[in-house]
Amino acid sequence: MAFAWWPCLILALLSSLAASGFPRSPFRLLGKRSLPEGVANGIEVYSTKINSKVTSRFAHNVVTMRAVNRADTAKEVSFDVELPKTAFITNFTLTIDGVTYPGNVKEKEVAKKQYEKAVSQGKTAGLVKASGRKLEKFTVSVNVAAGSKVTFELTYEELLKRHKGKYEMYLKVQPKQLVKHFEIEVDIFEPQGISMLDAEASFITNDLLGSALTKSFSGKKGHVSFKPSLDQQRSCPTCTDSLLNGDFTITYDVNRESPGNVQIVNGYFVHFFAPQGLPVVPKNVAFVIDISGSMAGRKLEQTKEALLRILEDMQEEDYLNFILFSGDVSTWKEHLVQATPENLQEARTFVKSMEDKGMTNINDGLLRGISMLNKAREEHRIPERSTSIVIMLTDGDANVGESRPEKIQENVRNAIGGKFPLYNLGFGNNLNYNFLENMALENHGFARRIYEDSDADLQLQATNDLTFTEEVDMKEMEKALQERDYIFGNYIERLWAYLTIEQLLEKRKNAHGEEKENLTARALDLSLKYHFVTPLTSMVVTKPEDNEDERAIADKPGEDAEATPVSPAMSYLTSYQPPQNPYYYVDGDPHFIIQIPEKDDALCFNIDEAPGTVLRLIQDAVTGLTVNGQITGDKRGSPDSKTRKTYFGKLGIANAQMDFQVEVTTEKITLWNRAVPSTFSWLDTVTVTQDGLSMMINRKNMVVSFGDGVTFVVVLHQVWKKHPVHRDFLGFYVVDSHRMSAQTHGLLGQFFQPFDFKVSDIRPGSDPTKPDATLVVKNHQLIVTRGSQKDYRKDASIGTKVVCWFVHNNGEGLIDGVHTDYIVPNLF
Repeated sequence: MAFAWWPCLILALLSSLAASGFPRSPFRLLGKRSLPEGVANGIEVYSTKINSKVTSRFAHNVVTMRAVNRADTAKEVSFDVELPKTAFITNFTLTIDGVTYPGNVKEKEVAKKQYEKAVSQGKTAGLVKASGRKLEKFTVSVNVAAGSKVTFELTYEELLKRHKGKYEMYLKVQPKQLVKHFEIEVDIFEPQGISMLDAEASFITNDLLGSALTKSFSGKKGHVSFKPSLDQQRSCPTCTDSLLNGDFTITYDVNRESPGNVQIVNGYFVHFFAPQGLPVVPKNVAFVIDISGSMAGRKLEQTKEALLRILEDMQEEDYLNFILFSGDVSTWKEHLVQATPENLQEARTFVKSMEDKGMTNINDGLLRGISMLNKAREEHRIPERSTSIVIMLTDGDANVGESRPEKIQENVRNAIGGKFPLYNLGFGNNLNYNFLENMALENHGFARRIYEDSDADLQLQATNDLTFTEEVDMKEMEKALQERDYIFGNYIERLWAYLTIEQLLEKRKNAHGEEKENLTARALDLSLKYHFVTPLTSMVVTKPEDNEDERAIADKPGEDAEATPVSPAMSYLTSYQPPQNPYYYVDGDPHFIIQIPEKDDALCFNIDEAPGTVLRLIQDAVTGLTVNGQITGDKRGSPDSKTRKTYFGKLGIANAQMDFQVEVTTEKITLWNRAVPSTFSWLDTVTVTQDGLSMMINRKNMVVSFGDGVTFVVVLHQVWKKHPVHRDFLGFYVVDSHRMSAQTHGLLGQFFQPFDFKVSDIRPGSDPTKPDATLVVKNHQLIVTRGSQKDYRKDASIGTKVVCWFVHNNGEGLIDGVHTDYIVPNLF
């Protein structure tokens, strides 16, 4: 059976000369040179730390190594790591003399090319990639100048597997030299409580281990610390080589008085189910399924996949029925039927035939399912010794029949009467999750989100065993997380992504053709979104061969410049807060958003033009600022303009008064400063400052500020390089425009000055989930539709939903003139 591994750490210290240009060592002594103990080939690894935080069997591990070059010349140090294939690397950084160079997860071929390009240019680079049949291996080499310090930091995550009744974490320790500060720190938090905790090392005697090792556990918390001194690391009392060469193992288990464990954090859910010696109890399941219009497409497809998966796990002694609700309610059968092979085959056919339609009547759908279970018990249609369950799948709020959430909760609570649990499975991010969760919890069940970019059947595993549940002490859990900072706050979301990627990669092995392409695309999208190094991705980290050029650009405000103050761009990226002033942006297809905080509302519109078209976004004749954007399209765009997907693939930002231009594409950023070009990649972390200008690039975000009062943000959206349809694209955000003149115009610029609008007569639209309304703006009366877009400034992967009134026909009536007035011949 598979079990969890910790990293096998091998420090290989190579003595090859590095590239020229590094300063001579400041550690020169008179007479014979005396190097500190623990130095090999001039390199001293003075600190190795492994810090692990484990919550609910999910381990977040950070390995940090610090080294200094004690030699007179530059040396090369290499850092090798081996991990099992079940672990995903999520971050790697190099810090050299206080400057940190982060790794960036990219599609495998893209990362490889960037790495090879850096090497061909004589720059130090690292590539984190999957290799080997059983282990993930990577090597990062870096030139360390004489007297310089370097820090490696690796982060990886893994779901621990149960092995022989225990959870096991295994560390192969092999530093190959004495380390002044060597330590392993492990904090464990398990909501079920820890029943045992042990640690041992194969390479050290029990007597020595006892003085270097501390371990303790109480209730839900456990701690292990291993800190051998230099003397304890010696292979003999007078030796200078290390005995730290072997296995360090931690084992623990959790209390199992109850077979199930449910945990919910930030709306994400994970369920652990490990019954011990229980007989199989027949189940009676009423599936209450939302087939309203908003379930069309991926959501209904996921529902069918999940139900077909559950049907595979049904036993012949089980009973089931499907209750479908939209505007009204219908059922597959008149009453519950036994899960015989014949009935299951008929059920599969029925599931595959389900189609979306109409409104959303949650109340009547649930009451019909509950009534069916109650009636089956009263009429003795089901076994006496059996358990009943209601599972509802829905994506939205009730909008027909009884639609008040509190009344629906009351009706359901009274109908169930505590006799069986209700499980609510909600699709997407736009539903009223609190309503679903509260209704489930007060009926001894739980709610779970189902995410559209994952397999629903994965997220529904164990639902056929949901006979027992355990109530979680959420207040105590949150308190423990705050007191000890046990693990990052979104660990359950990351665990969900981790498991989803694992399953998609497993399915991909036996898939062919288009199915394999789709599985690959979905696994890659999640890998990039959550920053996981998987067989489809690699992590690349580069360091410029010489930092002097970079510093010259950053410190260019004047000839006698001293310390460069924190730029507006740096301040924005490190301490972002939503602006109080109105802000404007364009992102997506391309969606233009004008948000007005005083109204607590926003307007939005699309511009539908052919790829290659350049649109004027901002033009200010007084300040000299212009911003133009060029449209790009999907790889397999439909010739029908109504279905064609378009985005911004290039942006041109210029200031004529400052003789400044920057062209932003999905591949690179090119800056012309007084006609002198400089090119940067999206992986660079760089700040450029000069009089009145600040530009910063950092991890798919670029911030450009002109003085105090004009700030633009560009966000890079990346998709799988081999994606059959989509391309990378850009989002553009105006977060501060109050220094721009009243003459500013353009598709966004025209809204920088105050304007008013009024919304009235809100009424049902053609889509039941999106009402229409009447909008009065700029002396025009328009029909608008309620919708939502995403704001990606803070998080380029997930984004924040912004609700808006959508103006149709290319913003007609909202924008001045018509949209073709804003077409320009080129970016500058």
